[in-house]
Amino acid sequence: MKIWIDIKNAHEPAFFKPFIKRFSTEEFYITSREYAEITKLLQKYGIKHISVGGHYGRNFLRKVIGRGIIRNLKLMLKVPHFDVALSYMSMESILISKLRRKNSISFTDNELPQLYTRIPTPFVDYLITPKAIPLQVLLSQGAKKNSVIQFEGFKEDIYIADYEPDRSFPKAIPFDNFITIRPEALKAAYVSKDAKTIVPELFSEFSKKNMPILYLPRYRDDMNYVKNYDNIYIPPAPLNGLDVCFYSRAVLTGSGTFAREAACMGTPAVSFFPDAKLLAVDQEMVKKGWVFHSRDPKKIVDYALNSDKRKDDLSRSKKVQEEAFSIVKDILEKCDRHGVRKNR
Repeated sequence: MKIWIDIKNAHEPAFFKPFIKRFSTEEFYITSREYAEITKLLQKYGIKHISVGGHYGRNFLRKVIGRGIIRNLKLMLKVPHFDVALSYMSMESILISKLRRKNSISFTDNELPQLYTRIPTPFVDYLITPKAIPLQVLLSQGAKKNSVIQFEGFKEDIYIADYEPDRSFPKAIPFDNFITIRPEALKAAYVSKDAKTIVPELFSEFSKKNMPILYLPRYRDDMNYVKNYDNIYIPPAPLNGLDVCFYSRAVLTGSGTFAREAACMGTPAVSFFPDAKLLAVDQEMVKKGWVFHSRDPKKIVDYALNSDKRKDDLSRSKKVQEEAFSIVKDILEKCDRHGVRKNR
């Protein structure tokens, strides 16, 4: 069976790596886009891919033209025959699958009503999500009830399950004891246009405490927050995010995935996501006490410096991974029985 995977965000190379390994008897065709660390991470994992398109800025019209028209047309021309499309809510993948009359399988843990989720949701043949997301919310956004399949745990569990610490990683960091900061994704469509960063304030507060910082900028503009601090280190190349979570004293991020990765591994995790409305998965982690959410730099610093690591339990993540593998396996077998034609 020929499976097309379209990768559009930085967390997806790690997410799809175990699926490519588990279903190695299938034939994969992988596309990506030039955005953040995607290309470097795919190269790091040895995943062959074709890069199509990039990031089209924060302007709404440019995004619509760039992803909705230009990238879609390029993918239509470049992507060869496939039987099933697998993605992490890739609008392009889902819509092209619909046009080619092929089944689409999509994971997501984002239930917020955004343009790039609202448009493709009604067309997904199999929508796989964590149970933390209320089914009714998905249905209200156009998902078909018989297309939704939910699993226990979090998407981060799926790839954390295979994690083994790189014992040489500490040599890459000039500090023995450090916290990690990753800025807000201010150019992302899911962040309010008037959102502001609190990273400079965090730098200032941690500097007062003489706390070493591993800083992982998202965009070139994020470099502007770094001034004359001698306690901040910026790596010259992308690091394994799970190693960062494992070796950090605490992980602070303006988005959600990095905090959830740290939380699943037992590392104190802080989300300073700039909008008041958190994803259901983030709310679940806050409720569990695994993630601390705040926009107050002083409170964040206090939490990061006074929280202890929980004992990580990869057995829980392995159960989540096996459930996800089983779901995808059942879908692929169903598609194969139907001659990989659409069944609805």
